[in-house]
Amino acid sequence: MGGKVNPTKNMLPILFCCVLGLAFPGTGATAAGAEKVIIPFDFVSQFDSGRYGKMVGEMIWKKLDREGGFVIPETMLDVRDTCKSNGLHPSPALSLDAMKKIVREDFGGQIGIWGSVERVAGHEWEVYDLVIRCVDFSAEPEPKVVYEVKTRTKSVSEIPHLYVKQMLDALYGRQPGQPAPPDPLVEKNWEKNPNLVIGDFQRGAGGVPAGWESEGAQPREPLGGKVRWLPETGNPQNRVIRFTFDKATGDTYGVMYYSKPFPVEEGATYRFQCRWRSNGPAVKVFIKCYDEVATPYRAGSDQPPPTSPRGPSTYLPEVGHVREVYRSQQNLKGPKNTWNTQTEGFTPKHTMYVPRWGRVMLYAYLGSGVVEFDDVAVRQIVPASPGASAKERRHSIDTNVTIKQMEENEQRGREPDR
Repeated sequence: MGGKVNPTKNMLPILFCCVLGLAFPGTGATAAGAEKVIIPFDFVSQFDSGRYGKMVGEMIWKKLDREGGFVIPETMLDVRDTCKSNGLHPSPALSLDAMKKIVREDFGGQIGIWGSVERVAGHEWEVYDLVIRCVDFSAEPEPKVVYEVKTRTKSVSEIPHLYVKQMLDALYGRQPGQPAPPDPLVEKNWEKNPNLVIGDFQRGAGGVPAGWESEGAQPREPLGGKVRWLPETGNPQNRVIRFTFDKATGDTYGVMYYSKPFPVEEGATYRFQCRWRSNGPAVKVFIKCYDEVATPYRAGSDQPPPTSPRGPSTYLPEVGHVREVYRSQQNLKGPKNTWNTQTEGFTPKHTMYVPRWGRVMLYAYLGSGVVEFDDVAVRQIVPASPGASAKERRHSIDTNVTIKQMEENEQRGREPDR
C-alpha cells in the first residue's frame, strides 16, 4: 500500500488485509482461530504539527510487534500512506461510528488505537493532556471499549510507562505487569509444524552432523578442533555440539558454527529454541536471513527457491550473489554449568529485499571455556500473508520515499526538457 495506490472504496480493505497477513470477512467476526487485526494510528499533537503524536503511534506499534498475538501493519508508514491517500484524520474528536468506518471499512481491521497528546503551556516541566482510546469494533452488538483514558500527565514518562502499559494490559486481558497469555493457535503450530533445521545432532557422517556445515570457528577450520560433534559427557547416548576455546580466541573472534540454509517466508513468524550450557563464556545465537541480489555478472531472481517432491530445497545461491537482509540476535542468559533453554520468536522482513533463506549461527565468546548446544529448533508459528510481497519497497523504514518513486524520479531526470 502507498500514497500512489488508489483502489476503490470496497477494494481497499481487502488489499490492506492481504498486506497485513489475513483477509477477514466484513461481518465483524474474525476467522476461526485467527488473530485480530489492530490498527494503531498516529496520535494528534497540534502543538508540534504532529511530531510527538507520530512518536507515540510508533511506540505503540513497536510494543504490539514485540508482544505479538495480533496482526498489525508491517510499518506505521503503511497506516500513514493509507490515511493520506484517503483523506483520513483519526482523532478523539471523531465519534465511534466515524472511527468504526475507518478501522473496519478503510483498513479492514477489527481494533483501533488512537488518541491525542498536547503539551500544556505554563509549566516548567513537560506536562501533557493525554487521550488514549482502544476499541474493538468487531464486538457485537456494540463496539467494545477495551481501554480509554483522558488525563493530564505529571511527567512525560507516564505516557509509556503508565498509560500505554495499562492499555496493553487491558488489550491482552492480563493483570498489570504480567506477560501476554499463550496463543493456542501459535502453540499448536509450534507442536505440529516441521523443524526447519536438523537440530538433535544424532545423525551425521565423517565427523559432521547432518544439516550442519563441515567447518566451524573463525578462521574456518574442519570440525574436530574448536568445534566438535561428540557424545555428551555422562550421557553417551546423546550427541551435542561442543565449543572449546582459549582466552585469546574468546576475546577476539569467538567461535561460530552455521547450520545449512533452510527456506523462510518474509512476514511469517518463527520460533527458535535450543538447549545450551556454558562454564563461563558468553553465548549468543544469530538467525541470519538472505536474499539473492543482482550483480553486474548475474541477474537476480524474484523466483522462489527450487522445490522437490520432498518440499522446498535448501538451495542457496553461491557466495557473492546473496545478501544478508535480516538478522535475529538472541542473547542467551542462564546459570553456568547447567543446561538452559532459550526460546525466542523472530519475523524475517526487510523494506527493500525479500528474505528467502535462513541459517542458524551458534556463537560463543569472552574468555576461555566450554560451551555446548543441543536440540536446536526453528519452526513457523504464524504464516506469512499471501499478499506480503505487495509491499511498497523502501531503502529503510526511515524514509517515506519508495523505490518505485525513486526510479520514476530518476527516469524523469533523464527525459529531455520539452
